[in-house]
Amino acid sequence: MTTPLLETVQQQLQDEPLWKLVVAACMVSYGLQSLLAMLMAPANRPPFYYELPYIPWLGSLVQFAVNPRELIQRGMVAHKDKNCFTVHLFGTPMTFLTGSEGLAHFFKAREHVFDIREAYAMTIITFGPGVCYDCPQSKMAQQFAFFKDGLSDKSFIKHMELVQEETLQYFDKHWGKSGEADILQTLSDLYTLTSSRCLLGDEIRAQWNESGMAEHYIALDHSFVPILFFFPSIPNPHRSKCVTARELFKEMFQKVIDKRRQAEANDDNYQKPHDFLQVLMEAKYRDGSELEMQEITGIMIGVLLGGQHTSNVTGSWLLSHLLREPKWLQAVMDEQRKLFPDDGEHAIHPATLTFDQVNKEMPVMDQVLSETLRLHPPFFQLSRKVLEDSNFNGITIPKGNIVNISPSASMRDPAMWDDPHTFDPTRFAPENKDKIKQYAWVPFGGGMHQCGGRKFAWNSLKVSLTWILRNYEIEIIGKGANEFPKEDYTTMVVAPTSSHTRVRFKRREQVDSI
Repeated sequence: MTTPLLETVQQQLQDEPLWKLVVAACMVSYGLQSLLAMLMAPANRPPFYYELPYIPWLGSLVQFAVNPRELIQRGMVAHKDKNCFTVHLFGTPMTFLTGSEGLAHFFKAREHVFDIREAYAMTIITFGPGVCYDCPQSKMAQQFAFFKDGLSDKSFIKHMELVQEETLQYFDKHWGKSGEADILQTLSDLYTLTSSRCLLGDEIRAQWNESGMAEHYIALDHSFVPILFFFPSIPNPHRSKCVTARELFKEMFQKVIDKRRQAEANDDNYQKPHDFLQVLMEAKYRDGSELEMQEITGIMIGVLLGGQHTSNVTGSWLLSHLLREPKWLQAVMDEQRKLFPDDGEHAIHPATLTFDQVNKEMPVMDQVLSETLRLHPPFFQLSRKVLEDSNFNGITIPKGNIVNISPSASMRDPAMWDDPHTFDPTRFAPENKDKIKQYAWVPFGGGMHQCGGRKFAWNSLKVSLTWILRNYEIEIIGKGANEFPKEDYTTMVVAPTSSHTRVRFKRREQVDSI
């Protein structure tokens, strides 16, 4: 005996193509298996966090795509007693460690337990084979050590002069006396030039545009697509462009290296350049071998991308705050007046900051930059692949998981900071520094993989941004005049939405105007 309802269902099943029924059955089966696996997971595994809609295999993709920081923050609240939870994305269990204890566990773990190389396998597309995350741990550590050699205090003294020189030239050429501009794009262009000048060398900078390197750099920059984190081998339209770009960079570096070595051999008075390219030319691994050309190229590309992309994003966030905070803008300008007293010729505008001034005499700018990075770290998530089961406060993080910390979420954690979403640079005033909890401020990461270029980025930002503020009156216009920029998660480095970074500028005519 059949009912009308049953007959209707049977008829609908008969009308559906077979492939649709098979797909639907597979999805239901996978969903039930996933749910059963989560319910039957050992009690000592990280608690599972999910929100509706929850899609089999895709997991929390919808919420993660909309705003990953807020998803992670909600997970932190739900499991604040554990400082640990897991979400699923593309069939991958992603375990997040939170709080001071969780971040300490992440940063202090040994490489054979939490491996950074497998987590960032997608970088081979950009940097090429045998560089950074695509080489054995011992070799990768040696390559990272070269950063310290190339970014010494002696180098910084020269770098600060070059950054200010490039800044002056850029704004004289592209901004002039008045007009409108996208500050995000402006800083992107500027820091590409400053990074290429300081790190790649004068020879490369001189032919940056004419050689085609500027155009090919864009292809390298666009190769960091979030989906590649999960599927590093997926067909990527940028892959062939990256290969072409790397070959061009390799060719240009080889020409410069050959020319330098020839000059050194033929000229007893030859003065070696103080740039990162020279450091890599002379660098040797512990076994005495020199770097191969593809290794020099890949490392140089990594340094350039790191120095440019994170800086232009951070600079844009900082100006977005300062131009909306008259109190702090005034404090920054007052600090600049003390550095450049009016000598009757209004020298504050083209004046050059010394290395000591940048490091020791700009505490207000340090506080503003620290607070900007607390609210807007370039990377919202840092990841490792779990190679061995890891115990954290009685919870076993299983082998095969991806383990993460989120600087974006952690640095807005109410357990770490009072009123965490408010822009308040006084948090980093000298009298308050001892109140900052361990691992509460991690915009540059921590542990053995802490960003090696953080000092270069820090000083370059202070020098260039204060130069802009000394020389121009700036106001936000367009959509950004009425609302603060949102976070753009379409790239690996979280930038402010470009629709909110339009400004109107006017060159200052005299010191009194600031």
